Order: sequence, then structure tokens, then C-alpha cells
Amino acid sequence: MEHPIRPIRFCPLLERKLWGGNQIAALKGLTDYERRIGESFEVSALRGEATPESEGDDVGLNIPELIGKYGARLVGKNNMERYGTQFPLLIKIIDARSDLSIQVHPDDEMARTEGMPYGKSEMWFVVKAAPGASIVNGFCRDVDDAYFEHMLADGSLTAHLNCFETHPGDAFYIPAGRIHSIGAGNLLVEVQQSSGATYRVYDFDRTDENGKRRELHVEKARRALNFEKTADGRISYRNAMNERVAVKQSPYFSTHVYHLTELFEQDFSAIDSFVIMVAYEGSALLTDGAGHTLPIKAGQTVMFPAENNSVTFRPTSPCFSCFEATIEN
Repeated sequence: MEHPIRPIRFCPLLERKLWGGNQIAALKGLTDYERRIGESFEVSALRGEATPESEGDDVGLNIPELIGKYGARLVGKNNMERYGTQFPLLIKIIDARSDLSIQVHPDDEMARTEGMPYGKSEMWFVVKAAPGASIVNGFCRDVDDAYFEHMLADGSLTAHLNCFETHPGDAFYIPAGRIHSIGAGNLLVEVQQSSGATYRVYDFDRTDENGKRRELHVEKARRALNFEKTADGRISYRNAMNERVAVKQSPYFSTHVYHLTELFEQDFSAIDSFVIMVAYEGSALLTDGAGHTLPIKAGQTVMFPAENNSVTFRPTSPCFSCFEATIEN
């Protein structure tokens, strides 16, 4: 009989960015990292940026290698049929010390024409927000290609975008094709399709450390953009304690959030998928359905294999909060 796969921790990949800050290092309790960490790849299968397992029998193996070893036991039968050996999600923590570029991602159809397996629809869950912090999510009026060109020429693009003030616990869905940007002062968890495709539309005329402006991708962005007005920029969800609270169900992922002050057990037997937990407040002891236990604290991420049927949370701080991503459809 095969031994159950233990919960998996990965070595996060810390990415230095022009717009990054020091909040990721603070969240993770790191003291030996310089400023400007913009992204932490928590769970990634991107080529050249795949996260390796950090402990256990499979230490050093990355997600594609783990899928090759365990297959559906790790990711689920439905995911194997739908994605094969491709891992479908990318999980990040993002710290925006300054505004990210205004950008757009392609959908699956356009991505395939560019030689990529997936487009990129994504979701943000705000962990911390400085006073006045905001995000951009879609156009505030219907535009067309000609007017888009006019906005770029006269510098009025930002005046035609939805800007939403952010607070901890806010959530936003950004389907492929929607113009968007993360504003300064936001620390958030991002779940997205497993793609690195980003087309920058405008970067505030910034220069890097060598005095060069970053490349823009206006022509590809024009092909990718949905020019329709966006009305539903913020996700509305129920806030509750000691429950698994649904945040967003999309064609590509399902997300939930937990705020726990007491012992809590969650049954995953009906979910034919891996489950990823990103802790962002407090600490807890987690026990899976096979009796494997591991501690987790803010800034850490763990993936439970699809063959696991439950998780028991035992908070070891006054409140333990985590964000969950899985695939339920």
C-alpha cells in the first residue's frame, strides 16, 4: 500500500522589483533580505521559476517533477484530465511599495497564438493596505480601439480607469483582458492561472537603476484588451469567524478564507484537487486526514495533495487567518 503524500512546503522564490518593498520580508520574519522584494512565488511551476519542495522525502523536487512522480494523487483526476502534467495555478505574495504598471493579460486563445499554454485570469486578496492605498480594475466607461489610442497619446489613460480604495480583506477578480494595476501600499495574495504573460500599457515614465524605461507592449495589449466598462471591480463575500468562507469561484480556481479562534476541521473528501493554504495572520498546527501534522505561521504556504481528505486546524495564536486556493469545478 502506498504511503499517503504528506503536506508539501515549497521554498519561495523572492523576486526583487523596481516597485517592491520590505513587507514580504516582514511578513515572513526574514532579517537578511534587502528592500524591494516585490513578489514571493509561493507555489509555482513556471519554467525557470518552479518552486522546489523544502523538506521531507521529496526535498528539492519541483512541482512538475512531483506531478511526474505522483500524478493524480497529487493534483486530482479531473486536473490530470484537464491539464495533463501542467500545474494550473501560480500563487504569489505581492508587496507594492510603489504603483505597478498599468497592464493587461491575454486570455487562453490569445496566449496560444503567442506560444503559451494559458492566458492569465487572476484574483487579489488584500492582506494589508496603507491609508489611501488603491487598485485599478477595468475601464470606468466603454472605450474602443481608436479612443484607447487617443488616451495613450494625450496622457489621459488613468482618468478613464476604475480606482478602488483598498482595505485588509478586500478581494478583486481580474479576468484576462481587463486593464488593471496594483497601487502603492498594498500587500496581497495573488492566485492566477499558471502564466507569466503580462503586457504593460503604461509605466508612469519610470526608469530603472540604469536610467532605462521598462519595455511597453502596447500592440499586444491592444489585442488582449476588453474595452467594455467594468462595474463589478470588488468581490462581495460574507465575513465570518470559524468557518470556511467562500470568496470567489471562477472557471480556473476557487478561493476561500479562514479566520479561526478555535479547533476547526474541514472535510475535503468531495474536492478532487490539491488545496493550497497561505497563512497571513497568527499561527496554527495543521493535521491532515492521514494524521500528518505541521505547524504553520503567517508568511508560510502549504499544499495538501488531492488524495488528502481533511485538514484540522488548531490555532496556536489568538486568531489564525489563511487564504485558500483550489480547483472545485
